[in-house]
Amino acid sequence: MHQEESDPEESTPRRFDVELFIVHPTLDPAEITAALGLEGHHTQRVGDGRQTPKGTLLSGKHPDMRWRHSVRYEIGDQWFAEAVTKLVDRLVPHKAFLGSLRSTSGEICVIIQFLGDGHFGDKLPSDTLAKLVDMGLDLGIECFDVPQS
Repeated sequence: MHQEESDPEESTPRRFDVELFIVHPTLDPAEITAALGLEGHHTQRVGDGRQTPKGTLLSGKHPDMRWRHSVRYEIGDQWFAEAVTKLVDRLVPHKAFLGSLRSTSGEICVIIQFLGDGHFGDKLPSDTLAKLVDMGLDLGIECFDVPQS
């Protein structure tokens, strides 16, 4: 699949996450989990109290629903596109549901999150990108310059 092989000296484990992130003004997170058959690893309902990722309470209530499915990968080379394609292909049968979320003011994004463990370089195949566009999904990339836990 890749045109060049990784340098054997670059076998230091590298971590990245591939995530599906959905924001919606009214939907319950359990409905997304049921419809997609994917676990929501981080969810909040409209009106839930706000808190930091470590659990510190903040003032105010969440104005919308947020649902995030995340899969962590640990690899010894730089290639990440196959993991993104795997998630996108899993979403294709749910195109109508994802479209209904969009049409009711939802936002949907596939996120690649590089966790600061070293070099990543790859290319997303055009058919994977076409599937994202066809389903109306955004693509987000997050890079951390310091390793994340």
